[in-house]
Formats: sequence, structure tokens, C-alpha cells
Amino acid sequence: VLQVALSLLGRPWYGEAMEEPVTVDGRSARRERGRAAVIDAVVDLLQEGHAPPTTPQVVERAGISEASLFRYFRSIDDLQLEATARFLDRHAHLFEIPASGQGALEVRIDRFASSRTALWDAIGPMARLGRARSFEHPALADLLLGARLAQADQVRQQFAPELEALAPQARADAVAVIVSLTAFEAWDLQRRDLGRTPAQIRRAWRTALRALLTPPADPRRTEP
Repeated sequence: VLQVALSLLGRPWYGEAMEEPVTVDGRSARRERGRAAVIDAVVDLLQEGHAPPTTPQVVERAGISEASLFRYFRSIDDLQLEATARFLDRHAHLFEIPASGQGALEVRIDRFASSRTALWDAIGPMARLGRARSFEHPALADLLLGARLAQADQVRQQFAPELEALAPQARADAVAVIVSLTAFEAWDLQRRDLGRTPAQIRRAWRTALRALLTPPADPRRTEP
């Protein structure tokens, strides 16, 4: 998922070859340090629940002037995209499901529900802001679409044995339902509107996934 998101932002993935560093003069180095300080300030403030952070909050946290802020970035859109990339970098480990596709169904269900819970709990402020801004910013909308499609691929891999046993239409339905059930929007509704805890959401997801993925009992089978 993270690889898709960063590629949409034009950022390198860890597994890709990085360009050779170029020599920069003192002024360029100071500018890059200033940009990095601003980006880190935005990400920190978002993580603390300031969504979106105000300009005074950003410049105070970054230790720069407001004039410098607008010299470092071509536009607010530029800053938002840079901050999104940095935020994703910080939480890279949460985008992957450990031991994906391995283990018994109950183990995979628990691992999947726990992974999604940890992800949304960590990136909630940025995810919420990104979705609100995506209506006005095509790059953010593309990022969200890519992430959702990548999450669908994760579902297919995590529950491949159960999904492959289904007819094509039923398989597509199951993937769509699981992606929707465990999407950030579903998480946010339960957390903010219904007042449920992460543990309660994780429990509900496990119950729903078990119902969706456990093969029905054969009515012709009788107990000995």
C-alpha cells in the first residue's frame, strides 16, 4: 500500500534505487533544512490532533518566520503533498500485514483486523484531512484511490484460500465488502460517531470476517 501511495506522490520507495546525492551550496542546504523542519512540524501537529494545523502553529513549531514558510514551498499544495509523503514514511511498517496469507483462517483474521486497527488508529488525523482535501486536490484523490486498490490486493492475498473457493462474482463481492468494512471511513464512523473503542471495532471486524469467510456447514452432513 505504501509503495503505491509514494509512487503517486513521485517519491522513491525503499526498495528502489536512490539517485546519487548532489552537492549543494550553503544556501541550498539551509533551505532544505528549513523545508524539512516545516514538514516535520506539520506531521507532528497532525499527529497531535491539529488537523489542519494553522500557519502560526507550523512556524512556531518549525522555528521559522512566516515569510520563510512561503519561500520554502511553491504552494500550500506542495507542502501538503510533502507532509503526506513524510507521514507515510513514518508509518511505513503499519501499511503491511505481517506474515500475509500465512496461517489458519482464524490467525489470518486476527492478524488482519489487528493490522487495520493499528494503521487507522495511528494515521487517523492525516487520513481524515486527506479525504477532506481530496475533493479539491487531484493528487490526493489519486493517492487515496491507489491505496484503496492496494488494500483490495491485500485482502485477496490474506484470504486467498477462502476467496478462491468462491465463484468469481461471489469472490469480487467478498473482497469489496471486506475492503469497505475495514476502510478508514468505517473505522472513523465507529470511533467518532458511535464512540466505540479500538478493541470493540477489532472484535466486530473479527466477527464479521469470520461470518464472511467461514464456509457454510453442509446441511447433508449428520453428526455420527
